[in-house]
Amino acid sequence: MTDHPFSQYLRILGKGPISRRSLTEAEASDALGMILSGQVTDKQLGAFLLLMRANGETPDELIGFVKGIRQALDLNEKQGVVELDWAAYAGKWRYPPYFLLAIKLLTQNGTRVLLHGDAGQFSNRQYVESFLEPLNFYQASSIMHARDLVSECKATYLPLENFAPDLREILHLKSELGVRTVFNTAVKLLNPLNAPASIQGIFHKGVESLHHSTAMVIGTEHNLVFKGEGGEAEIRPDALTQLYFSTRNATGMRQHPFKGIIERQIRPKEWQQQDIIDLWRGDKKDLYGESSVVATTATALMLLDSLSEVEALAKAKGYWARRKIEC
Repeated sequence: MTDHPFSQYLRILGKGPISRRSLTEAEASDALGMILSGQVTDKQLGAFLLLMRANGETPDELIGFVKGIRQALDLNEKQGVVELDWAAYAGKWRYPPYFLLAIKLLTQNGTRVLLHGDAGQFSNRQYVESFLEPLNFYQASSIMHARDLVSECKATYLPLENFAPDLREILHLKSELGVRTVFNTAVKLLNPLNAPASIQGIFHKGVESLHHSTAMVIGTEHNLVFKGEGGEAEIRPDALTQLYFSTRNATGMRQHPFKGIIERQIRPKEWQQQDIIDLWRGDKKDLYGESSVVATTATALMLLDSLSEVEALAKAKGYWARRKIEC
């Protein structure tokens, strides 16, 4: 009886500690193609994802997966519309998603931003989608719709299910597998509209180089990754955050220590959706929240405009002071 074609990749990953190895970029891309085209059984997919998780993904594997996804989704055409790609897949539970207000500040001041993400992987977290309407974000129904909205400099969110539903199904296997998978990292790096600059938040330190390698290979000119609050691209304003900047064709990453701009704050025991709306409208005093918005906006400006930390913070504070409440 002939082995299933996909079993070769399970053997590569699943042999004993001496014989097993990581996938090459080409093997990862081919495996991904088989998964997305339905050539893999549920058992094989589960085994593959768990082996990848146990072994830990390598730069070549992540690059292969991301390039394979982008090719399958036909994302390689330069759009020339978006200036900043922003990934939001983690969800928030300790604090509201203040980074949404940072995106609003940027779009109000002429920066074309695409926010893409997903919802529902964790039952105890609140996701971007529940904040879209009260914060006047536009939800795109497709890649092309997102391009049109962003071209008008509207705060735009593109859910994963509207441009890569098969990939979303893989992400949501977490409830069955019990652990996150390599694709939780891959989706953050998709950059669907090929923005020249991209920003990602991470939860665990140590994967910065994975983001750097992949972003550079797919053609992102400037990339920023940091350990964000709750795993999202959001600065904790009362703590030191290490920022990792990458520039295409440059050697390695540039690390910048972004110091806290306020004293350590006590985390709220609970919060409501209305809290972030009231902060934007000026109806609520929230030192941590306002500082997070300003600091997060500043890091984006450091990425986009090559500003110093001092210059970026001053510009972000001006954005906040002059924000248009009704937008």
